Amino acid sequence: MNYPPNDGRLEVRLISRQALAQYMSFRGHTVRSLARKVNRSSSLIGHLRSGKRHTCSPEVARAIEKALDAPSGSLFVAKVYHVASNPSRERVA
Repeated sequence: MNYPPNDGRLEVRLISRQALAQYMSFRGHTVRSLARKVNRSSSLIGHLRSGKRHTCSPEVARAIEKALDAPSGSLFVAKVYHVASNPSRERVA
């Protein structure tokens, strides 16, 4: 997955919990087996799969896609939120 330059806050969101569940099933992974393969907690994987959680770090997103042999960017999308350099001048619309 290619990520834009880090000039703001990066958020990596799961595109579809159903797609994650289908990839896991197709590749023969349970929540626990995928968690072991990507070296993360089973609660993180379970929350992503159930929809309780929608975001994770770029490293975790990359590891999950690699472990499931999914094309880069097929399960997660990166979005940068620009942060003002002077917080007192930041506007809220």
